[in-house]
Amino acid sequence: MSTPLNIIFSWFEEGDSPTGSQFRQTFSSFRHLDEKIRIDEVTGLSEALQNTFPDTAFAEHLKDQNAHNAVLAKLNASNLTPAHVDQWKEKLKINLAATIDGAEETGNVFTKKQTGEIVDKLQAKDSEILEHIVKINELLTSDDMDLDQLQEIVNYIKENRKQIGSLTEILVNGSSDDKIRLLGNYSAWGASTYQNQFNDLVFGKIKNIEKEIASENIIYEERVRGNSLIKHNLDTLSFVIDAYDTVTLFTVPLKVRRIDTNNIEVLFDSIPPNIIQLTIKKYRHGH
Repeated sequence: MSTPLNIIFSWFEEGDSPTGSQFRQTFSSFRHLDEKIRIDEVTGLSEALQNTFPDTAFAEHLKDQNAHNAVLAKLNASNLTPAHVDQWKEKLKINLAATIDGAEETGNVFTKKQTGEIVDKLQAKDSEILEHIVKINELLTSDDMDLDQLQEIVNYIKENRKQIGSLTEILVNGSSDDKIRLLGNYSAWGASTYQNQFNDLVFGKIKNIEKEIASENIIYEERVRGNSLIKHNLDTLSFVIDAYDTVTLFTVPLKVRRIDTNNIEVLFDSIPPNIIQLTIKKYRHGH
């Protein structure tokens, strides 16, 4: 219980000597800074708040579903515009989600009904194709003379292909031959009087070259990313090398050091940005 101020003042008049009890009553009559004031202890605060924002108005605000309609989305999303929906989709990264046809917009996937209609059409077409296959099989197994004769001709060609090829060669070469006059000097090839003789010589040269190529390695390919040691096993110091960027397809300049007949070192002026395709081709003198 607090002590009135006039009594406290009377204890501290000039010449007075306040007792310990008076000091306690004096300090107990005032609120310490550490002691918090409760709202219900503030005289008139509740009435003032009611006059500013009544409890009934706050309760009505809580019940009002359109209170923040302009800034907050409703639980049922009824106040979202199409633009709002697109923004939510973009934020939630669901723009690529599958959608079906709606009342006002076309979806990007087929409905179950639409899928069923497509399958029905495919099955109908499949049945049609099967009917054609059955008819073809019936024709192939029939005794129709025209089909039988055609099959006999095909079988004959397969069985006698070698003989037909020889006959064709004879017809092409002919039973007689013309003399030739060569513009170049082919004395190293031997004497050639007739066209067939010269053709045979040329054909023989080509076959020999093909045999030589088939019996040895003439090309080596490898992909590198920069300066590299390469073992090509072409057994030669004479070769041509091509290098190109596998992305841009531009030819790339490079330096080549021959270590021996089967190994080289390739050097680039700068590190290539992409993988480089190397093709090393053996150089043949006289070809």
